[in-house]
Amino acid sequence: MSEVFFRAAEEIGPGNTQIDQIIDIFPKISPVRQGDIVAIKIHPGELGNTTYVRPVIVKTVTDLVKEAGGIPFITDTTVLYNGKRFNAADLLCTAATNGFTHASMGAPVLCADGLRGEDSVTVEVGGEILDRITVASAIAKADSMIMISHCKGHPASGFGGAVKNLGMGCLDKAGKTAVHEVARPDIDIDKCVGCKKCLKYCPWGAITVDGGKAFVNKELCRGELSCLGSCAYQAIVPPADAPLRMQERLGEAAVGPVKLLPGKIGYINWIFDLTPGCDCFNFSAPVFSADVGITASRDPVAIDMASLDLINEKMRVTKRGCINDVWGIDPMIHLQYAQKLGAGSMDYELIRR
Repeated sequence: MSEVFFRAAEEIGPGNTQIDQIIDIFPKISPVRQGDIVAIKIHPGELGNTTYVRPVIVKTVTDLVKEAGGIPFITDTTVLYNGKRFNAADLLCTAATNGFTHASMGAPVLCADGLRGEDSVTVEVGGEILDRITVASAIAKADSMIMISHCKGHPASGFGGAVKNLGMGCLDKAGKTAVHEVARPDIDIDKCVGCKKCLKYCPWGAITVDGGKAFVNKELCRGELSCLGSCAYQAIVPPADAPLRMQERLGEAAVGPVKLLPGKIGYINWIFDLTPGCDCFNFSAPVFSADVGITASRDPVAIDMASLDLINEKMRVTKRGCINDVWGIDPMIHLQYAQKLGAGSMDYELIRR
């Protein structure tokens, strides 16, 4: 049974700020050794998003890594959709706009998978679906890692926490494609009006319009589905089982970074600003739950399981149902697949202050 440390949002006040809570909880989960080059994996938020983990939290972790004798760098990876993190140049500009710079963090900010999202290390995961996965090279080659994840909803996995940060956020573009490709959509030609609005949302040129109807080239499509929201006529139709199949792959892919850094990753889940959508959205929708607090562990599956239980507990108290109701998706699937391959355990002991 894995230990998960918890500091509640209700406890925050003078002398017990979020910074104080991070300082208190960090030594319990830190794998950092003297001289380690330490990746601090974050999500800096898409341009326009405002609910990502605050820079002051990341700066606190950076300082703690230094105090432990580590050499920290802040990092994230490029994305598959046509946003402001598609390449390293845009990613670093967006991170800087959102407050993540060398000057503000006291550590360099790097793109883990290189200029165009192609720099990676292949690792065997031995899954039922995925034999191997490609992990961003700067993460794969670090000595240890602290992963800071913003807990929130997600339209494909139902929930985004540590396991999703591993199985998606730590991968290069090829790895992300291996998870997303099962969601390659079709076009309902009876609904398509040939407006061409979807074309600009695909950076891969996978959508074309011919004879007044859109067409998806499945060989070019990555399955990321940012095009879905562009269609006012609901003519873009992903496979019905896409969320299930993506979660299975997400859980297996999460094993990649864990295998490359065995016993060398500490996890912090920041359970505030619980928005329905990912920080990849270029906006922040109203929250679906009150703030919960901070969890920390050396086990990514346990920390997510505990975080989900705490969120659901909070939602029940406020009569908001449970997290499954946000998107109609059960997030346990990707945790189960990660557990099955040895990434961690869904059994945990919650240790409160």
